[in-house]
Amino acid sequence: MLTRRALLFLILIPIFFGCSGGTNQKVIIVFEKPPTLKQEQELVLNLSSQTSKKNLPKFLNNQNWIKSYLIKKNAFKPLELFIETKEPKYIWQDRFYLDAEFTKFLYFGEYPELLHLFIPIELVEKWSQVEDEIYSVLQIHSLKIFSVSYTEAEGWYFNTTNKLQINLGSDLSSDVFKKLSLTLKYIFEKNLTPSIIDLRYKDGAALNYGK
Repeated sequence: MLTRRALLFLILIPIFFGCSGGTNQKVIIVFEKPPTLKQEQELVLNLSSQTSKKNLPKFLNNQNWIKSYLIKKNAFKPLELFIETKEPKYIWQDRFYLDAEFTKFLYFGEYPELLHLFIPIELVEKWSQVEDEIYSVLQIHSLKIFSVSYTEAEGWYFNTTNKLQINLGSDLSSDVFKKLSLTLKYIFEKNLTPSIIDLRYKDGAALNYGK
């Protein structure tokens, strides 16, 4: 929840609401962090051109990228609007951000380095529960995941930033992670460069060197 105490480092953006009778109401927008999302920039433009003070709460409630906000009315002073923006954690389907609560808001390319998810939304939480364990295995070999995918036919698979695809199958168990660790250890010790590591085999892993 947004609190005044949390807002120690702020950006002040003065705008004006259009009001009846030809007068303007000055508003100061206070972002908790420096604005980086396109939606934050659009907010300033939309407030100044489309939104009245009366409709401000309704307008803000419709902004799904806002985590929380606080409107402070001051007698004979500008109205103050404090905004806490949701923190993007994933990029989902190359169309939306997901925050830590897995709520969606539009993605406009601001953080392309975030993990890209191509999985059903109902499986995002399942992935989040195991990703730290997978990351710890990959970091030993300086590998970083770029995207994670899931299909009914192939199960889970992910691609690293150096174009290595790793197929995990339908099971995200500790046994699969152990097999992943042993397979990576083997290929790095042997200086092998497969393009695909397939862990869906009961008795081991298959290495594919095709493009």
